[in-house]
This record gives sequence, structure tokens and C-alpha cells, in this order.
Amino acid sequence: SRFIINLHHLVAMEEDTTTNYRIKDIVFFGSARRILLQSANGPCPLLAICNVLLLRNQIKIQQDARYISFNELVEIVSGFLFDSNQGGGDSPSPNTADLRENLTSCLDILPRLNVGLDVNCQFGGATAFEFTREMAVFDLLDIVLFHGWVVSKQDELAHSLLANLSYNQVVERLIAMQEAQGRQQQQTSQLALASGEDGSASAAAHAADAAAPSADAAGAPSAEDDAKVMQEGLIIQDFLDRTASQLSYDGLLALHDIVRERQLGVFFRNSHFNSMLKYQGDLYLLCTDISFAHSHVVWERLDEVDGDTSYCDANFKVNQSGSDEAANLAAAQAVQDTLFAGGDGGSMGAMEDADRQLVLQLMQEDLQQQDAARRPAAPAQQPALPQLAQQQPAPTGRQQQGLLDAETGRDAAKKKKCCIVQ
Repeated sequence: SRFIINLHHLVAMEEDTTTNYRIKDIVFFGSARRILLQSANGPCPLLAICNVLLLRNQIKIQQDARYISFNELVEIVSGFLFDSNQGGGDSPSPNTADLRENLTSCLDILPRLNVGLDVNCQFGGATAFEFTREMAVFDLLDIVLFHGWVVSKQDELAHSLLANLSYNQVVERLIAMQEAQGRQQQQTSQLALASGEDGSASAAAHAADAAAPSADAAGAPSAEDDAKVMQEGLIIQDFLDRTASQLSYDGLLALHDIVRERQLGVFFRNSHFNSMLKYQGDLYLLCTDISFAHSHVVWERLDEVDGDTSYCDANFKVNQSGSDEAANLAAAQAVQDTLFAGGDGGSMGAMEDADRQLVLQLMQEDLQQQDAARRPAAPAQQPALPQLAQQQPAPTGRQQQGLLDAETGRDAAKKKKCCIVQ
């Protein structure tokens, strides 16, 4: 007999780890798709790559699976790489040899993607990256890697300095600036010390002249070189401070210009990889954090550099649900669309209609129970005060004395069991 398990109960049976990834069902332009969610502190390069392939419908995951392991993902992507790059046949051309070399390199890199990816962006353009062996993975999968950390051409001084530099080279320039500042401070301290001991400015000048040849002889940079290094370092530091989010306005404009309509790619920012899509002129990032596992939110609109973005559903509508109930019902509707979507096959697609309805019914009942459990109980309604008591004016001094006497009389009456009034 077939066992039907509620979706949330099945999710709760396994723990999210960095080698075991949860699967979420969404609707992508009217078709059912499955995407991978990122666990806490888990790697993201392989997830972003797999999500692009899943949205393209180039790879598939079994419909009844709710989790997938890292090794299974590597096997799936490796198989797709091998099958999609066999066009060269046995031809001994140089291109075929390069293709085989890159393919072998990619197959070696994929199993190591659970610890990250060596990516070094360059500030001259949204697709400018320093070439590494890891970049061949994106090339062979026909996935474009983007970033938005671009220097403005209008800032001529910064652009001339940074346009052809990578992030690693910029870090080296900043280290050189700090070393130059250290030498300058040391020289200033020596001059001040010599001036204080001899008590004359001429002695200090003599000490500086004496120190200069020894520095040159030791191979240290000259004062002019240090001044240039510090000037360039300050320009670089200013650019990094102004673009601390690693997304500049010029980079955002460059992304809008270079990404094609409905093109899927991978967006790199702050050592994180996201699947990205352009739709109707707007850029969207796929929401793959584990917190979106049961949410109807699917996309994050990339329209601000400071992180003040909007979240959207599968139809790219801005999230306006004011309660968890609306969000959960939308999530249930998304799963329903996934189950009834045709053309993708899978074990769930072969279920009978009664079984499908039972799955949906169990899921919706569970969602409603969770909403009722989270909703705080309504506070007990306080009885209304008498209308006269609410509107009665404050007593005057004589009235207060009368009230006090009445209270005193009531207290005395309470002390007696029987009281006869003459």
C-alpha cells in the first residue's frame, strides 16, 4: 500500500546540514520547478549553479524527494557536464583538447564546492573576473557569472586606478599603503627624537640626510614612491568605504544593461552566490535561505544598493500578505500548482486524483493548525463600567467628607453581626 506523509511532517524528520539540502517546490512561468535551499552557514556556489539548471529544466530531482545530499548534486551536475560537452567527438582539434582539459578540471572542482569557490571580481565591469580554474565550471555550464561592484567612469581618478584591478590586487595596494604610512611615521618619530636631543633644527635635518642613503641602500622605497602609494591607497580606501555593500549604483546600472530579458545567471556579492533573473526590466534574486522553506516568497527584487529591497511571490508580485495565514495558504497553493502541473512526470505525477486531494487536504489542515497555535488567545473582555460611574464628576470637598463618613459607618457595621437602628 502507498503511504502518504504530510509535507511538514516529512520536513521535520530530517535536519538541515551543510551536506544535506532541502528542496522547495515553486512555479516558474507557469511550470513546476524544484529549487534547493541553503542551510545555515552552508556553501552556496553549487546551490546557485544547480538552481539555474533546475529553473532551466536541464536537470531534475525526483518529485518524491524532500532532501538531497551534496554527493548526489555533484553526481547530477557531473553527468550533465559530461553529456552536454560531448559535441566534439573524437576530433583531435585543439578546441577539443581544451574542452576535455576544462571538463576534467571541472569534474575535479565540483566535489570541492562544499567549501566555497575561488572567485576574484574586477572593478571594470559586471562580468569582469580574474580567470581561475574554477571559472571553467560556469563556462562549460553556459552560466554567466555577474557582480555589481563596479567603479564609476565619471570618477576619472578612481576609474583609471581601479578599472583594471581585481579585489586581491586592491587588497595588496592597501597593505602597501599601510606599510608606507608606517615608514613615514617612523621617520617622523626619528626626526622628532633627533631634534629634541640636539635642540636644533639643523641637527634634525642632518639626521634626515644621514638616514636617507641608508634607506635607499637597503632597497626601501623612496619618499616620493611612498607618497604615491599613499595617495593611491586613499583613493582605493574611499571607493571601498562608499561601496561597502559590494554593490554600486554604476554596478546596478551595468547589470540592467548587460543582463538579457529572462536570462538566468549567478550573482556574486559578499562571498555569496545567488541565482539571478531579469524579468520585465527588473532584476530578481532567488530566495534560497532556509527561512523561506514554507513561505510563498520566491524572489527578491534587486533594485537598491543598501539592502532595502522588496520580496515577491512566484508571479513576481510584491509580498503584501499581512499575516502568516495568508503566507501559508499561498505556499499551499504553490504546492498544489506543482502537483497538478503537467509534463514533468515524476512519481507524484502518477498518483491518483484521490491521493493528490488527500495530500493537499492534510497539508492545508496542518497549516491551519500551526496558524491557530501561533495566534495569541484573545484577551478576556472586561465588563463595561456603569455609564453613570464613567460620567460622574469629581466630588467636592464637602462631598468627600460625606463619603468618608459613609465609609466609616460601613466599616463599623461590618464589625457587628446585628445592628438595630433606632
